[in-house]
Amino acid sequence: MAQEPLEDVWKALADSTRRRLLDLIREKPCTTSELCDSCLPLSRFAVMKHLGILENAGLIIVKREGKRRWNYINAVPLREIYERWVSKYQEQWAESLVGFKRFMEAPGNTEGARGMNDFHFEHKVNIQATPEAVWSGLANDIGKWWSHSFNNGSVSLDPHPGGQFMEQFPDGKDGALYATVTYVEKGKKLSMSGPMGMSAAVFNVMHFTLEPAGDGTVLTLTHRAVGQLDDDLKKGYSEGWVHLLENGLKQHVENLVTAKA
Repeated sequence: MAQEPLEDVWKALADSTRRRLLDLIREKPCTTSELCDSCLPLSRFAVMKHLGILENAGLIIVKREGKRRWNYINAVPLREIYERWVSKYQEQWAESLVGFKRFMEAPGNTEGARGMNDFHFEHKVNIQATPEAVWSGLANDIGKWWSHSFNNGSVSLDPHPGGQFMEQFPDGKDGALYATVTYVEKGKKLSMSGPMGMSAAVFNVMHFTLEPAGDGTVLTLTHRAVGQLDDDLKKGYSEGWVHLLENGLKQHVENLVTAKA
């Protein structure tokens, strides 16, 4: 049986001592003697064995200068792992959430660290309409079926990268930004990120994906968030999404299709 690609990398990373060595080398190139001193009470022989495994996996590059052996990080195998399991759609939310998490958990940020939590919600809805019709209902008619608001304002969505998903209050001057559009593939995918009405320190990313299914369309919503989230907030948003998609978007689009029949 052929060996799974990157199997040596996974095996090398499985050991905590080898991960510790990589952390040291990532900070700066190190000689083998420096690494041995940093890993006491391990013997020099044990450290050399770990370094050999890392080198065979391609995770470090070794250069010799006289009697000294310098060890450098090689990020290529790690990037290959990343590209294999992280899609282009996930990349943005992952990068943003990691950055937000680091900020919230930074030393001294006791207020941010309090209540730090994450949220992952996914819901699929079958709509008896073409992807084009569902896209139109989602991207162009959101104000006709979106039933949640801050101040009984008009809800609108500009389905272009950088466009705003927002509510305009009745006075015509004030309003609230729900999210900003970050990715658009017309008829297939719409992504947004923003506060989504949450007053706490929370970062949200939403993906709407449309796929044809027979005579209809399956719309999948994925909502991921990190920040000061409690169980009541998670439950409220989960139930709210189901209501909006099932009783809002689905009914709106299917009613339009029926009216045109």
